[in-house]
Amino acid sequence: MRILVIDNVNYTDYPTGGIMSFYRSLLPAFGNDLILAGIATDGIGSVGKWEKRMILGTFFDYYTMAKLKPSSKRPLIPERITNCVHVKRHINRIIKRKDFDVILTQSPEVVFFIPESELKRTCFIMPGVSNPLSISRYPLAKYFSFLYDHLFLMPKAAKVKWLLAAADKKAREVFSERSSGRIKAEHIIQFPTRYDDNFYSYCDQLKCRNKLNIPTDVLLITTVGRLGWYKGWKLMLDSFVTFSDTHPNSLFVFVGDGEDENKILSYLDERNIKNKVLLVGKKRPDEIGLYLNASNMFVMGSYTEGWSTTLLEACACCIPCVVTDFSSAREMVENGVNGFVLDDRDVSSFAEHMEKALSLKREDIVGFNNRLRKYAVSNLKDALLSILN
Repeated sequence: MRILVIDNVNYTDYPTGGIMSFYRSLLPAFGNDLILAGIATDGIGSVGKWEKRMILGTFFDYYTMAKLKPSSKRPLIPERITNCVHVKRHINRIIKRKDFDVILTQSPEVVFFIPESELKRTCFIMPGVSNPLSISRYPLAKYFSFLYDHLFLMPKAAKVKWLLAAADKKAREVFSERSSGRIKAEHIIQFPTRYDDNFYSYCDQLKCRNKLNIPTDVLLITTVGRLGWYKGWKLMLDSFVTFSDTHPNSLFVFVGDGEDENKILSYLDERNIKNKVLLVGKKRPDEIGLYLNASNMFVMGSYTEGWSTTLLEACACCIPCVVTDFSSAREMVENGVNGFVLDDRDVSSFAEHMEKALSLKREDIVGFNNRLRKYAVSNLKDALLSILN
Protein backbone atom coordinates (compact mmCIF):
# COMPACT_ATOMS: atom_id res chain seq x y z
CA MET A 1 0.00 0.00 0.00
CA ARG A 2 1.37 3.40 -1.02
CA ILE A 3 0.35 6.28 1.23
CA LEU A 4 0.58 9.95 0.27
CA VAL A 5 1.10 12.01 3.43
CA ILE A 6 0.31 15.72 3.21
CA ASP A 7 0.87 18.08 6.14
CA ASN A 8 2.39 21.43 7.08
CA VAL A 9 5.39 19.86 8.83
CA ASN A 10 8.99 19.01 7.94
CA TYR A 11 8.58 15.42 9.26
CA THR A 12 11.71 15.83 11.37
CA ASP A 13 11.33 18.34 14.19
CA TYR A 14 9.01 21.21 13.24
CA PRO A 15 6.57 22.06 14.57
CA THR A 16 7.02 20.23 17.86
CA GLY A 17 4.18 18.35 19.55
CA GLY A 18 2.03 15.28 19.18
CA ILE A 19 1.55 15.67 15.41
CA MET A 20 5.28 15.53 14.83
CA SER A 21 5.69 12.65 17.29
CA PHE A 22 3.23 10.60 15.23
CA TYR A 23 5.06 11.26 11.97
CA ARG A 24 8.40 10.40 13.56
CA SER A 25 6.82 7.03 14.33
CA LEU A 26 5.06 6.63 10.98
CA LEU A 27 8.08 7.19 8.73
CA PRO A 28 10.32 4.42 10.10
CA ALA A 29 7.35 2.03 10.27
CA PHE A 30 6.36 2.40 6.59
CA GLY A 31 9.58 3.56 4.93
CA ASN A 32 9.36 3.99 1.14
CA ASP A 33 5.69 3.02 1.12
CA LEU A 34 5.16 6.69 2.02
CA ILE A 35 5.21 9.68 -0.34
CA LEU A 36 5.54 12.99 1.50
CA ALA A 37 4.35 16.54 0.89
CA GLY A 38 5.31 19.09 3.51
CA ILE A 39 7.46 22.12 4.26
CA ALA A 40 11.20 22.75 4.41
CA THR A 41 12.93 24.50 7.29
CA ASP A 42 16.53 23.93 6.21
CA GLY A 43 16.48 26.04 3.05
CA ILE A 44 17.17 22.98 0.91
CA GLY A 45 15.08 21.95 -2.09
CA SER A 46 12.72 23.70 -4.49
CA VAL A 47 9.17 24.76 -3.73
CA GLY A 48 6.59 23.18 -6.02
CA LYS A 49 8.69 20.22 -7.15
CA TRP A 50 9.00 16.52 -6.38
CA GLU A 51 12.52 15.69 -5.21
CA LYS A 52 14.36 13.07 -3.19
CA ARG A 53 14.88 14.08 0.45
CA MET A 54 16.49 12.11 3.26
CA ILE A 55 14.44 12.11 6.46
CA LEU A 56 15.29 10.02 9.51
CA GLY A 57 17.79 8.02 7.47
CA THR A 58 15.53 7.16 4.51
CA PHE A 59 15.11 8.79 1.09
CA PHE A 60 11.53 9.78 0.30
CA ASP A 61 9.78 11.32 -2.68
CA TYR A 62 9.15 14.79 -1.25
CA TYR A 63 7.09 17.76 -2.43
CA THR A 64 7.92 21.08 -0.76
CA MET A 65 4.90 23.37 -0.34
CA ALA A 66 6.82 26.19 1.37
CA LYS A 67 10.11 27.15 2.98
CA LEU A 68 9.85 28.46 6.54
CA LYS A 69 12.12 29.57 9.35
CA PRO A 70 11.30 27.69 12.59
CA SER A 71 10.15 29.87 15.47
CA SER A 72 8.41 29.30 18.79
CA LYS A 73 7.11 32.88 18.79
CA ARG A 74 3.56 33.75 17.80
CA PRO A 75 3.55 34.93 14.15
CA LEU A 76 1.61 38.01 13.12
CA ILE A 77 -0.53 35.93 10.77
CA PRO A 78 -1.89 32.72 12.36
CA GLU A 79 -0.18 29.59 11.07
CA ARG A 80 -3.50 28.01 10.14
CA ILE A 81 -4.12 30.78 7.66
CA THR A 82 -0.68 30.52 6.04
CA ASN A 83 -1.07 26.72 6.04
CA CYS A 84 -4.30 27.10 4.07
CA VAL A 85 -2.52 29.29 1.53
CA HIS A 86 0.25 26.71 1.06
CA VAL A 87 -2.12 23.77 0.69
CA LYS A 88 -4.55 25.53 -1.64
CA ARG A 89 -1.68 26.59 -3.88
CA HIS A 90 -0.17 23.10 -4.22
CA ILE A 91 -2.84 20.46 -3.53
CA ASN A 92 -3.78 19.81 -7.17
CA ARG A 93 -0.15 19.38 -8.22
CA ILE A 94 0.47 17.05 -5.29
CA ILE A 95 -2.41 14.68 -5.98
CA LYS A 96 -1.81 14.79 -9.75
CA ARG A 97 0.60 11.88 -9.34
CA LYS A 98 -1.41 8.69 -9.27
CA ASP A 99 0.97 6.19 -7.65
CA PHE A 100 -0.71 6.13 -4.24
CA ASP A 101 -3.63 4.29 -2.68
CA VAL A 102 -4.42 6.47 0.35
CA ILE A 103 -4.08 10.14 1.29
CA LEU A 104 -3.22 10.58 4.97
CA THR A 105 -3.09 13.79 6.98
CA GLN A 106 -3.50 15.11 10.51
CA SER A 107 -4.32 18.61 9.29
CA PRO A 108 -7.86 19.97 8.82
CA GLU A 109 -6.36 22.59 6.50
CA VAL A 110 -5.34 19.79 4.16
CA VAL A 111 -8.68 17.98 4.36
CA PHE A 112 -10.54 21.18 3.55
CA PHE A 113 -8.75 21.57 0.20
CA ILE A 114 -8.72 17.92 -0.90
CA PRO A 115 -11.09 17.57 -3.88
CA GLU A 116 -14.36 15.79 -3.13
CA SER A 117 -13.46 12.94 -5.47
CA GLU A 118 -10.31 12.18 -3.44
CA LEU A 119 -11.99 12.14 -0.02
CA LYS A 120 -13.14 8.58 -0.67
CA ARG A 121 -9.53 7.45 -0.23
CA THR A 122 -8.53 9.94 2.47
CA CYS A 123 -7.59 9.03 6.04
CA PHE A 124 -7.90 11.97 8.42
CA ILE A 125 -6.24 11.35 11.79
CA MET A 126 -7.28 13.97 14.34
CA PRO A 127 -4.58 14.47 17.00
CA GLY A 128 -7.39 15.67 19.28
CA VAL A 129 -11.04 16.52 18.93
CA SER A 130 -11.24 19.84 20.74
CA ASN A 131 -11.76 23.02 18.74
CA PRO A 132 -8.25 24.51 18.28
CA LEU A 133 -9.59 28.07 18.16
CA SER A 134 -10.85 27.69 21.72
CA ILE A 135 -7.25 27.38 22.95
CA SER A 136 -5.62 29.58 20.34
CA ARG A 137 -2.71 31.94 21.06
CA TYR A 138 -4.83 34.65 19.41
CA PRO A 139 -7.44 36.12 21.81
CA LEU A 140 -10.00 36.87 19.09
CA ALA A 141 -9.85 33.35 17.63
CA LYS A 142 -12.35 31.92 20.11
CA TYR A 143 -15.10 34.04 18.58
CA PHE A 144 -14.70 32.14 15.33
CA SER A 145 -14.73 28.64 16.85
CA PHE A 146 -18.34 27.95 15.76
CA LEU A 147 -17.56 28.93 12.17
CA TYR A 148 -14.41 26.79 12.25
CA ASP A 149 -16.45 23.72 13.19
CA HIS A 150 -19.44 24.15 10.88
CA LEU A 151 -17.94 25.81 7.81
CA PHE A 152 -14.39 24.50 7.83
CA LEU A 153 -13.92 21.21 9.69
CA MET A 154 -17.13 19.20 9.91
CA PRO A 155 -18.35 19.28 6.27
CA LYS A 156 -15.16 17.67 4.95
CA ALA A 157 -14.41 15.48 7.97
CA ALA A 158 -17.83 13.88 7.51
CA LYS A 159 -16.90 12.81 3.97
CA VAL A 160 -13.47 11.20 4.42
CA LYS A 161 -13.36 7.42 4.16
CA TRP A 162 -11.47 6.91 7.40
CA LEU A 163 -11.88 9.29 10.34
CA LEU A 164 -9.51 8.45 13.18
CA ALA A 165 -9.08 10.29 16.45
CA ALA A 166 -6.49 10.24 19.21
CA ALA A 167 -9.15 10.68 21.87
CA ASP A 168 -11.10 8.66 24.40
CA LYS A 169 -14.76 7.64 24.06
CA LYS A 170 -16.18 10.62 25.93
CA ALA A 171 -14.24 13.11 23.81
CA ARG A 172 -15.37 11.42 20.59
CA GLU A 173 -18.98 11.64 21.72
CA VAL A 174 -18.60 15.35 22.44
CA PHE A 175 -17.09 15.84 18.99
CA SER A 176 -20.05 14.04 17.43
CA GLU A 177 -22.47 16.35 19.25
CA ARG A 178 -20.54 19.37 17.93
CA SER A 179 -21.01 18.10 14.40
CA SER A 180 -24.82 18.50 14.72
CA GLY A 181 -25.46 14.98 13.47
CA ARG A 182 -23.00 15.04 10.55
CA ILE A 183 -20.62 12.57 12.20
CA LYS A 184 -21.70 9.67 14.40
CA ALA A 185 -19.47 8.87 17.37
CA GLU A 186 -19.35 5.19 16.40
CA HIS A 187 -17.89 6.14 13.01
CA ILE A 188 -14.87 7.79 14.63
CA ILE A 189 -12.16 5.17 15.04
CA GLN A 190 -10.03 5.51 18.16
CA PHE A 191 -6.40 5.62 17.10
CA PRO A 192 -4.08 6.65 19.95
CA THR A 193 -0.71 8.19 19.31
CA ARG A 194 2.30 5.93 19.77
CA TYR A 195 5.45 6.17 21.83
CA ASP A 196 8.89 5.13 20.65
CA ASP A 197 9.96 2.25 22.87
CA ASN A 198 13.55 2.81 21.75
CA PHE A 199 13.63 5.94 23.90
CA TYR A 200 10.82 5.59 26.43
CA SER A 201 11.01 2.61 28.77
CA TYR A 202 11.93 1.87 32.37
CA CYS A 203 15.59 2.76 33.09
CA ASP A 204 17.61 3.03 36.29
CA GLN A 205 17.04 6.43 37.88
CA LEU A 206 20.56 6.79 39.27
CA LYS A 207 22.21 6.12 35.89
CA CYS A 208 19.96 8.67 34.20
CA ARG A 209 20.73 11.27 36.84
CA ASN A 210 24.45 10.72 36.42
CA LYS A 211 24.13 11.41 32.69
CA LEU A 212 22.19 14.62 33.38
CA ASN A 213 24.37 15.68 36.36
CA ILE A 214 21.39 15.75 38.71
CA PRO A 215 22.27 15.08 42.37
CA THR A 216 20.77 11.99 43.97
CA ASP A 217 19.26 13.96 46.87
CA VAL A 218 17.12 16.17 44.59
CA LEU A 219 13.39 15.50 44.43
CA LEU A 220 12.87 15.92 40.69
CA ILE A 221 9.50 16.92 39.20
CA THR A 222 9.29 17.03 35.39
CA THR A 223 6.81 18.20 32.80
CA VAL A 224 7.19 17.98 29.03
CA GLY A 225 5.42 20.04 26.41
CA ARG A 226 4.92 23.37 24.75
CA LEU A 227 5.30 26.44 26.92
CA GLY A 228 1.78 27.73 26.30
CA TRP A 229 -1.01 28.80 28.65
CA TYR A 230 -3.26 25.89 27.67
CA LYS A 231 -0.65 23.47 29.04
CA GLY A 232 -1.44 24.82 32.50
CA TRP A 233 2.02 26.01 33.50
CA LYS A 234 0.66 28.39 36.13
CA LEU A 235 -1.28 25.62 37.89
CA MET A 236 1.81 23.40 37.90
CA LEU A 237 4.07 26.15 39.24
CA ASP A 238 1.64 27.26 41.94
CA SER A 239 1.20 23.65 43.01
CA PHE A 240 4.96 23.15 43.01
CA VAL A 241 5.41 26.17 45.29
CA THR A 242 3.03 24.59 47.83
CA PHE A 243 4.67 21.19 47.42
CA SER A 244 8.20 22.56 47.79
CA ASP A 245 7.33 24.23 51.10
CA THR A 246 7.55 20.78 52.66
CA HIS A 247 10.19 19.51 50.24
CA PRO A 248 12.89 22.20 50.00
CA ASN A 249 15.15 19.81 48.04
CA SER A 250 12.69 19.69 45.12
CA LEU A 251 13.45 20.85 41.59
CA PHE A 252 10.94 21.43 38.80
CA VAL A 253 12.07 20.93 35.18
CA PHE A 254 10.23 22.14 32.08
CA VAL A 255 11.24 20.29 28.91
CA GLY A 256 10.06 22.15 25.82
CA ASP A 257 9.85 25.60 24.32
CA GLY A 258 7.08 27.96 23.34
CA GLU A 259 5.59 31.41 23.23
CA ASP A 260 5.12 31.74 27.00
CA GLU A 261 8.77 31.27 27.95
CA ASN A 262 9.29 34.91 28.98
CA LYS A 263 6.00 34.93 30.88
CA ILE A 264 7.12 31.87 32.82
CA LEU A 265 10.51 33.41 33.60
CA SER A 266 8.79 36.56 34.88
CA TYR A 267 6.46 34.46 37.01
CA LEU A 268 9.40 32.60 38.53
CA ASP A 269 10.80 35.95 39.65
CA GLU A 270 7.41 36.95 41.00
CA ARG A 271 7.09 33.76 43.05
CA ASN A 272 10.79 33.82 44.02
CA ILE A 273 11.42 30.28 42.79
CA LYS A 274 13.85 30.95 39.94
CA ASN A 275 16.53 28.84 41.63
CA LYS A 276 14.14 25.86 41.94
CA VAL A 277 12.81 25.71 38.36
CA LEU A 278 14.75 24.88 35.19
CA LEU A 279 13.61 25.56 31.63
CA VAL A 280 15.86 23.27 29.63
CA GLY A 281 14.28 23.93 26.23
CA LYS A 282 13.46 21.51 23.45
CA LYS A 283 15.20 18.15 23.71
CA ARG A 284 15.69 15.08 21.55
CA PRO A 285 13.55 12.00 22.34
CA ASP A 286 16.52 10.18 23.91
CA GLU A 287 17.17 13.20 26.17
CA ILE A 288 13.51 13.44 27.17
CA GLY A 289 13.60 9.76 28.09
CA LEU A 290 16.56 10.49 30.39
CA TYR A 291 14.75 13.35 32.15
CA LEU A 292 11.64 11.24 32.66
CA ASN A 293 13.53 8.28 34.06
CA ALA A 294 15.59 10.56 36.31
CA SER A 295 12.40 12.01 37.82
CA ASN A 296 10.48 11.19 40.95
CA MET A 297 7.27 12.38 39.35
CA PHE A 298 5.73 13.65 36.11
CA VAL A 299 3.09 16.40 36.18
CA MET A 300 0.82 17.87 33.52
CA GLY A 301 -1.76 20.64 33.94
CA SER A 302 -3.29 20.87 30.46
CA TYR A 303 -6.73 22.32 29.87
CA THR A 304 -7.22 20.04 26.89
CA GLU A 305 -5.34 17.32 25.04
CA GLY A 306 -5.97 14.70 22.43
CA TRP A 307 -4.47 11.33 23.22
CA SER A 308 -1.45 12.72 25.03
CA THR A 309 1.78 11.31 23.61
CA THR A 310 3.69 13.08 26.38
CA LEU A 311 1.72 11.34 29.12
CA LEU A 312 2.05 8.03 27.30
CA GLU A 313 5.83 8.44 27.18
CA ALA A 314 5.94 9.24 30.90
CA CYS A 315 3.84 6.14 31.63
CA ALA A 316 6.19 4.06 29.48
CA CYS A 317 9.03 5.20 31.76
CA CYS A 318 6.99 3.99 34.75
CA ILE A 319 7.11 7.14 36.88
CA PRO A 320 4.14 8.37 38.96
CA CYS A 321 2.01 10.90 37.06
CA VAL A 322 -0.17 13.68 38.47
CA VAL A 323 -2.32 15.24 35.75
CA THR A 324 -5.51 17.17 35.12
CA ASP A 325 -8.55 15.45 33.65
CA PHE A 326 -8.01 15.82 29.90
CA SER A 327 -8.98 13.34 27.20
CA SER A 328 -7.07 10.04 27.56
CA ALA A 329 -5.77 10.80 31.08
CA ARG A 330 -8.05 8.27 32.78
CA GLU A 331 -7.27 5.59 30.20
CA MET A 332 -3.57 5.79 31.09
CA VAL A 333 -3.55 6.77 34.78
CA GLU A 334 -5.38 4.92 37.52
CA ASN A 335 -5.69 6.78 40.79
CA GLY A 336 -3.44 5.39 43.49
CA VAL A 337 -1.79 2.86 41.15
CA ASN A 338 0.44 4.75 38.72
CA GLY A 339 -0.57 8.29 39.62
CA PHE A 340 -3.59 10.55 40.02
CA VAL A 341 -6.04 12.38 37.73
CA LEU A 342 -7.46 15.56 39.25
CA ASP A 343 -11.17 16.41 38.89
CA ASP A 344 -10.55 20.14 39.28
CA ARG A 345 -7.82 22.74 38.87
CA ASP A 346 -7.36 23.48 42.55
CA VAL A 347 -3.76 24.26 43.53
CA SER A 348 -4.03 22.76 47.02
CA SER A 349 -5.52 19.54 45.66
CA PHE A 350 -2.87 19.23 42.96
CA ALA A 351 -0.09 19.73 45.51
CA GLU A 352 -1.73 17.24 47.86
CA HIS A 353 -1.79 14.58 45.15
CA MET A 354 1.83 15.31 44.26
CA GLU A 355 2.57 14.44 47.89
CA LYS A 356 0.56 11.22 47.60
CA ALA A 357 2.38 10.27 44.41
CA LEU A 358 5.67 10.08 46.33
CA SER A 359 4.43 6.89 47.97
CA LEU A 360 3.99 5.13 44.60
CA LYS A 361 6.95 2.91 43.76
CA ARG A 362 8.21 2.60 40.21
CA GLU A 363 8.81 -1.11 40.70
CA ASP A 364 5.08 -1.56 41.36
CA ILE A 365 4.10 0.59 38.39
CA VAL A 366 6.08 -1.44 35.84
CA GLY A 367 3.68 -4.35 35.73
CA PHE A 368 0.60 -2.15 35.59
CA ASN A 369 1.92 -0.02 32.74
CA ASN A 370 2.77 -3.05 30.62
CA ARG A 371 -0.82 -2.84 29.36
CA LEU A 372 0.23 0.26 27.41
CA ARG A 373 2.76 -1.72 25.35
CA LYS A 374 0.15 -2.01 22.59
CA TYR A 375 0.73 1.70 21.95
CA ALA A 376 4.44 1.24 21.21
CA VAL A 377 5.60 2.44 17.81
CA SER A 378 6.64 -1.11 16.96
CA ASN A 379 2.91 -1.93 16.64
CA LEU A 380 1.96 1.14 14.58
CA LYS A 381 2.14 -0.29 11.06
CA ASP A 382 -0.02 -3.33 11.75
CA ALA A 383 -2.57 -1.22 13.65
CA LEU A 384 -2.94 1.32 10.82
CA LEU A 385 -3.00 -1.24 8.01
CA SER A 386 -5.73 -3.20 9.79
CA ILE A 387 -7.90 -0.10 9.42
CA LEU A 388 -6.94 0.93 5.89
CA ASN A 389 -7.10 -2.53 4.27
